Amino acid sequence: MPADDASRSARTPDPLGRPKPTVQDLLKEERVETPWQLEEAPFHDIGVAGVRAEDYVSRLFFDREIARMWGRVWQMACREDEIPNAGDHVLYEIGARSYIIVRGEDGAVRALRNVCLHRGRRLRDCPGRAASFRCPFHGFTWSLNGALKETPTPWDFPHLEAQSFSLPQARVGHWGGFVFVCFDPAAPSLEAYLEDIPAIFARWPMEERFTAAHVTRPLPCNWKVALEAFVESFHVTDTHPQAATYIGDFHTQYDVWEGKRHYSRMISPRGIASPSAGAISDDEILQSSEPGGANLRVPEGSTPRREMAERRRAHLRKTLGPDVARLTDSEAIDTIQYWIFPNLVVWWGHAAPIVYRFRPLGEDPERALMDVYLMPQVPRGADRPKPAATTELTEHQPWTDAKELGGLGAVFDQDVGNFAALQSGLRAMAGERTTLARYQENRIRHFHRVLAEYVEDER
Repeated sequence: MPADDASRSARTPDPLGRPKPTVQDLLKEERVETPWQLEEAPFHDIGVAGVRAEDYVSRLFFDREIARMWGRVWQMACREDEIPNAGDHVLYEIGARSYIIVRGEDGAVRALRNVCLHRGRRLRDCPGRAASFRCPFHGFTWSLNGALKETPTPWDFPHLEAQSFSLPQARVGHWGGFVFVCFDPAAPSLEAYLEDIPAIFARWPMEERFTAAHVTRPLPCNWKVALEAFVESFHVTDTHPQAATYIGDFHTQYDVWEGKRHYSRMISPRGIASPSAGAISDDEILQSSEPGGANLRVPEGSTPRREMAERRRAHLRKTLGPDVARLTDSEAIDTIQYWIFPNLVVWWGHAAPIVYRFRPLGEDPERALMDVYLMPQVPRGADRPKPAATTELTEHQPWTDAKELGGLGAVFDQDVGNFAALQSGLRAMAGERTTLARYQENRIRHFHRVLAEYVEDER
């Protein structure tokens, strides 16, 4: 932007008190057209209330979540490319519910309840491929579409009518190469549930991505504790101090849209230092932004942010082809991250192809399961690679054991290092509330407001 506009922007105090430059200040310096998806939402002030500590530890609250929220929302179960052929299936489990997500002979994806209707044994204990689902206990068998296929001793079941003995099914929806399930027949369609998300991601469609890595790990905390650590950048300075020299943590833009229930966003700018880093040169910002960058220099007339973006564009040119020319600096390097209620977090743009998913682990309110996916774009003109096999870490393994995550493993270990202490602290706060920032943690407040709307609804 012109120098007078830049200086005016620097002089104008931000109404929320945020440090300069804001993300919108940085977007004014872009050399290509900025897409509408990066516009800032007017600040949606929903107060300064914290969250009840008991909501992270209470068995009663957990049971209500399972029945009233998890039982009624759309939730990501798998990727389409995990089940490409007839009979391919994965298991999706939430609380006591277990469903087989299977590709049928007709190509349709179904979510079949993973329970034998005879004596209740689980039909499948792991993902795989099958021509039908036969119970290992007595041999009752169902086809891929859930219809009863075989009864071991039909003479002894004169009261069993095959047409009413099909496996119950959950609803299935598709968006962006993801398979979603919903257990509530009265819930809105997936299209209505996602609100503006499909339009927002139309610029960089998720269906054009593939699973280069998928790592799961149990966590010693409530699923919400884990989720909330990944929807704010407020923690960067103290949890990830190595990144404070090139990520503007306190400069992050947080967007909650009035009237939009099921998503929110943050944009954390890179190529500028955190205010906590103190005085730091442009060369130091650039050098700290990547391993082995000690010899990098910012050319005269450029900025660390611009140089970081150019280096990222060069890396992406083989994948994006001509599309790299329309890539803004923000899309190239910033953390642009959307949360989709209740538990899916998807990065937009090309800074890092990350997707997170957080769930309760079994029926324990103080344990969770975290999935990390790396989902880069399929290179132009190339065949879609097969999805990577899932790496299942134990609760006591570090993320760095999953070599496919590269340097992200060490970052996740820093995050998870807080979780056990967070959970025990929340137990000690029984009867009290947490204290949340008005702006930087407004996404957490919005999340809990929507969660409460489900949990308090006794329908």
